Amino acid sequence: MANIVYLILIVLVVLAGVLFGAANQQLVELDVLVTQFELRLVDITVLSLLLGVVLGIFISILFRLRSRFKKRASQTTTT
Repeated sequence: MANIVYLILIVLVVLAGVLFGAANQQLVELDVLVTQFELRLVDITVLSLLLGVVLGIFISILFRLRSRFKKRASQTTTT
């Protein structure tokens, strides 16, 4: 039952993404330091979202590793 709910949620998210992409086709100029790009608004939005996800995962991994090292260090000093 839970698998069906997850499948429905995934389909709804993908459908929302397709609708968002279809509605935001206008070109936007993006200035990055010394270069300029002309991309569709949906492309910039997706790139920003992906960058945020990747950074979030990276920071989460760093915090997990730090807590594991602290836990190991406290276990080795107490024994």
